[in-house]
Amino acid sequence: MSFIETTRRLTRSAMMFGVALAAISFSSALAADGVNLEGTWKIASPQASFKPEGGAIPFTAEGRKHYQDNKRHQAKRDYDDYDYATSRCASPGLPRLMLTPDPFRIWQRPGYVAFQFEWNRLLRQIDMGGMVEPQLRVGPGSSIEGGDDDAAAGRSIPISKGHWDGETLVVTTEGFNDKTLVDDLIPHGYDMTLTEHIHLKDADTLEDRITVADPEFFSRPWDTVVTYKRQPDVEFSEDVCLERLESGKPAL
Repeated sequence: MSFIETTRRLTRSAMMFGVALAAISFSSALAADGVNLEGTWKIASPQASFKPEGGAIPFTAEGRKHYQDNKRHQAKRDYDDYDYATSRCASPGLPRLMLTPDPFRIWQRPGYVAFQFEWNRLLRQIDMGGMVEPQLRVGPGSSIEGGDDDAAAGRSIPISKGHWDGETLVVTTEGFNDKTLVDDLIPHGYDMTLTEHIHLKDADTLEDRITVADPEFFSRPWDTVVTYKRQPDVEFSEDVCLERLESGKPAL
């Protein structure tokens, strides 16, 4: 065997070993990170509002005042006066983004978990301890550098923070502005904190248990649960907010 042929074979073997090692490392990263949540998911029962557990939402006097104002604006379709996302096609923010009727994909990578949404191609990233710099981009043209859209999807330092508690992904998000809503009506302030417990109920069912806390608008933290069903992994269709509004459809 010639020297050149031997070198080629050694190079091919090294490349194959590198690919195999990368695959093993990625599988090990997933195994170390609790369970594999990857796949395409869609909300099981489309809804515009969150349904709190244990009765009504525990509004403070200030929270109830804002909520009633929002209901009046919604009845008159004065979206610009209360619903920044609907009127300007900005990110609806969290936790409202988790109510999207469109599918989304979950990607698990060493150091972070990403949610890729079909609606307006939004991306949500959760820092699992491997992100040095903020990476969140909440929509076309927005960046982490500044502007109201940057805080719409929520940001702690640097973004949503996550960790595994057994087989449950626990995510804490804070650093909101006050231009988004909890859902299509419920208001919140700058001090809102979200805690999510995301886990598989079975191989094809994903549950997100959300705890909302904001002392200005709610007298105590309250919980709500959203369930998603696994979908086929197909290419996302175009779902552009501005085109929705132009055709008379709702933004979300």
